[in-house]
Amino acid sequence: MPATTALVVLVVSLLMLVLPGLLTAAAFGLRGWLAAATAPLLTYGIVGAAGPVLPAIGILWSPAAFAAVSLAFSAVVAGARLGVRRVHRDRSAAPVVDRSPNHWAATHHAGIAAAVLLAAAVGFVVTVQATREFTAVPQVWDSVFHSNAIRYIADSGQSNPDALRNLNDPVVASYYYPNAFHVLAATVVMVTGADVPTVITTGVALFVPMLAVGAVALIRSCGGRPAFAFATAVLSCAFTAFPWDLLPWGTLLPFITALTLMAAFLAIAATILRREQYSIVLPIALGLGGIGLLALHPSVAVAVVICGVALVIQTWLQRRPSIRDLTAVVVTVAAAGLLGLPLLLASFGASSSADYDWPAVFSPADALGQLFFLSHDQRFPQYWLVLLVAVGLVSRRVIRPMIWLVVAGIFFGGLFVLAAAYEGEIVSLLTRAWWNDRWRFAALWSVAALFLAGAGAVEIHDGVLNLLSRSRFRPVAPGSRGHLVVSSAVLAVLFIGIWTVTGGLYQERNQTRLAAAFTDGPTVSTEERLAFEQLARLVPKGQLVMNDSYDGSALMWALDDVRPVFASPVIAPQELVTMATERRVLFDSFDQIDTMPAVQGAVKQLGIRYVIVCDGFIGPARGHAPGMQNIEAATSLRLVFENNDARIYEIGEPAAHNG
Repeated sequence: MPATTALVVLVVSLLMLVLPGLLTAAAFGLRGWLAAATAPLLTYGIVGAAGPVLPAIGILWSPAAFAAVSLAFSAVVAGARLGVRRVHRDRSAAPVVDRSPNHWAATHHAGIAAAVLLAAAVGFVVTVQATREFTAVPQVWDSVFHSNAIRYIADSGQSNPDALRNLNDPVVASYYYPNAFHVLAATVVMVTGADVPTVITTGVALFVPMLAVGAVALIRSCGGRPAFAFATAVLSCAFTAFPWDLLPWGTLLPFITALTLMAAFLAIAATILRREQYSIVLPIALGLGGIGLLALHPSVAVAVVICGVALVIQTWLQRRPSIRDLTAVVVTVAAAGLLGLPLLLASFGASSSADYDWPAVFSPADALGQLFFLSHDQRFPQYWLVLLVAVGLVSRRVIRPMIWLVVAGIFFGGLFVLAAAYEGEIVSLLTRAWWNDRWRFAALWSVAALFLAGAGAVEIHDGVLNLLSRSRFRPVAPGSRGHLVVSSAVLAVLFIGIWTVTGGLYQERNQTRLAAAFTDGPTVSTEERLAFEQLARLVPKGQLVMNDSYDGSALMWALDDVRPVFASPVIAPQELVTMATERRVLFDSFDQIDTMPAVQGAVKQLGIRYVIVCDGFIGPARGHAPGMQNIEAATSLRLVFENNDARIYEIGEPAAHNG
């Protein structure tokens, strides 16, 4: 795809992500960094609230429906806020203006904006190079499901989460998968006509700016210093464990998106707790943001609750608890329940699903070392970030507004050690909400480590200023314009040094890591893509093609709009027990099509005429599904296309046997 087309997709993705939420944020009275940070969160809240409802009332999802719903949300919120102001005749619904004991001047805002742009640029370069200018196909296990879910929603307009059961088993009795990420990405596909991989890869480039802006808003909402916000924003692109590690590990796109927006949600919560005057409007915004997180990934919603409890405890240690704190919680929960009832019911219904238990692979000492030295599954630690984190841990003055987040991060770090080094029922219980997945805990810890590193950089900056004040060169008085110039110069020199010693904030390391998710195979190679294009010429629109769920052929749907029987890898122990009989027979025994009437009946029932077999596999799969292992021996299959990595067969009558 030409670079100009990818750029158009990037711009459309950004507008779709920001504009609906920004309108709603303005209606809620949010301003400045808080509005910028919460805009994507509120956009996903709108998608999460409206997505399950529209199909239920006979309206398919489309860009026009999304625009209408977004305008309706912002209009209702603006009207409600105006009504609150008139009824109470006070400023309880006045615009939320960021206030902090650490004054942020216009020059501070400009510098912080430059820091966000720098981090975004680094993230953009890493993504462009790792994805071969947004042309690469994501290759890892979960990416197959995510890609086909986006294609299905773009084709059908079915934005209700339970509709995603159509990917693998349309008749399953109960199904739920949070789909806000897929619905918004599908909207971009509808608007631009771009292929799904381009929409996914351009979206990856937006993770860093979302994280950076959210971090700035959270620091400001908690009363942090401008220098702290600047440092944290710059460093938001540097940590390998988040977001870069989670793409080659499963391509956890909804989880990554939700985690980048966690800081924005907590910024609203911190603003509510810090305001002297109670407002019913902000808790409603928080409830809508909570629906956004739940619609992206429920495990991040659970993590946010843990962080929120830590925030409330620190706030109560600084001031007495008040009835308005409890009222804010009640209003938030009520707003979330009202706006997202279908989503909440479906999510709670899915909470009884089977546990997933990844094996413990490290000793406790190894796990602790990888956690602190930021080297999870990497050969070398991120030494310079480790140094900044270590300094941040002792920088009580700088990190003080964010101690609650550090405590929550240490808690998630402890869960990382449990998941990585221990087994047992207690470990399973504590880690179940995050699929017992150490990679997710490493990412959660990295969010806290990011703020610690920012605080560490400011502590070093303060130490240099202190040394200068004791030397013969005495900077001008604190608070003056000259002091701002000297302080800014010291901070700039410090980060030039950090840039130099880290190789441009670990660009090469993170690019290499991200590129592992976007290789040419083994899931889908260039040769296999040619086979998919051939299938698109052979197969009528909507006709199913028999495929192996483990060899990457499922991506024919996302790439060339050819629908496979199995649209994502089958997790056999859990999925086969609920799978429809026809699909289960094909999964287990398709290669017996010559002699097995049940297979022949399933093929006829599903209207299958073509079969594709690919040589590459979706890791960790190492072989074909049982029913595809001896397909070459079936005499009723006629080879119609072959290249180095794929073969296409047409189903006919079995050859006569001499007997």
